[in-house]
Amino acid sequence: MRNQRITGLFATLMFILVVIAGCGSNKSTSAQTDTMLVPIQVELEVAPSPIKTGDSVKFTAKVTHQGENVDDAKEVMFEFWNTADDNAKHNQVQVKSAGNGTYVLEHTFEEPGTYEVISHVTARDQHSMPSKQFTVE
Repeated sequence: MRNQRITGLFATLMFILVVIAGCGSNKSTSAQTDTMLVPIQVELEVAPSPIKTGDSVKFTAKVTHQGENVDDAKEVMFEFWNTADDNAKHNQVQVKSAGNGTYVLEHTFEEPGTYEVISHVTARDQHSMPSKQFTVE
């Protein structure tokens, strides 16, 4: 009976040691994870200001990751609509890199109103959706 207790205690101790060993950290994996957790940065610009009906408006998304320009985003799309109209169509236009981390769309608005634009950016396994509201006079 005493041998059974010692064997049971030994088995329990070995199990605990195996679990603790399995929970050890791998520094290279940890460093890779830390790099991946740094979020992409997206600066959304709407120009010119003020915007007149019939004028060309430029939407620009400047995309960076860890201070470096991102020219290879998986997807960059601008979505815009008139906020005063609950049934307004949400226009969605996908764009390619214009270089130096910038993605640009030019559009002309024929009707005055308050509009919203969202830039949908997917890069470095992340998604960012900054938005801006602007007025067309």
